[in-house]
Amino acid sequence: MKVANKILSISIILINFYFLPFTIISIRNLIGSIEYGLSSIPLTLSINLLLISAFLVFKDGFSKSMLLLVINALGLVWGLFVLWLLLTVPLMD
Repeated sequence: MKVANKILSISIILINFYFLPFTIISIRNLIGSIEYGLSSIPLTLSINLLLISAFLVFKDGFSKSMLLLVINALGLVWGLFVLWLLLTVPLMD
């Protein structure tokens, strides 16, 4: 369980290399709500918050936590789904 927790945490950290700059750029530019801009901020912020649970796994007391394993697994599925949506759904013109 310790290894699975660390693999999921590393995956969440890697997926946030895309979502963290995307969130910052979206907030800075304040793109219209019809496009990806403001409507995607709650989705990306929820994925950015998963960094907390991902970094907690690397502490000694939390590395064997079943709750963090479930949170990270569900969060990774959610993050991959939102990533797939953002990369494949075309903009509405």
